[in-house]
Amino acid sequence: MRLRNSFWALLGRDTQDAPDVVLERVRTAMLAALDAHCDTRYFPLEVTIDYAKDVAELWYLRPELMNAISASHSETVARQVLAEITSLFERYHPGATPSRFGSL
Repeated sequence: MRLRNSFWALLGRDTQDAPDVVLERVRTAMLAALDAHCDTRYFPLEVTIDYAKDVAELWYLRPELMNAISASHSETVARQVLAEITSLFERYHPGATPSRFGSL
């Protein structure tokens, strides 16, 4: 068990929700969607997804993935795929934590 996972366990949180686990879960889903719905001309997007350092980077790559799937199939298919992927982000996307300035 990695140190980060053991830290989450000490806090009483499920290690399946640790940020690095969420990152890999989302990355895998995005790459699978790209592989299933697009051809090899979207290889640069695949590389970008593969080298994303955090969940925020993957969050901001969703429009590019949607455009790629839309171009290969249809917007309807792209919306369905992206809805499933977006649900994987849960509390870890950039807008998930409330801003301390939200009440101003």
